[in-house]
Amino acid sequence: MLRKTYKRRILLVALMAAMLFAVVFGALLTNRPAKAHVCYSILKEYYSDDTYTEVVGQQYWPCDGQPSSWGTPSLYVETSREPCGGINCEGLP
Repeated sequence: MLRKTYKRRILLVALMAAMLFAVVFGALLTNRPAKAHVCYSILKEYYSDDTYTEVVGQQYWPCDGQPSSWGTPSLYVETSREPCGGINCEGLP
């Protein structure tokens, strides 16, 4: 009787693994990756305090997709963006 219980458990685990594999494999086949359109370069400048005089860090996401950063982010931030142009960017805010 103990042997039947182990066989049933092994069968149940194998069945669950097969179902999980089918779900993951099915999701990979049916979902296409999203394609983002880079329409803006974004610059964030971080300041030491609310006077916005001393820059303590910066993050930059250019149109070519090679982000860069330095310093320390803070609560005092100014964000600016510049349009990149290109297809599928017309009409975006």
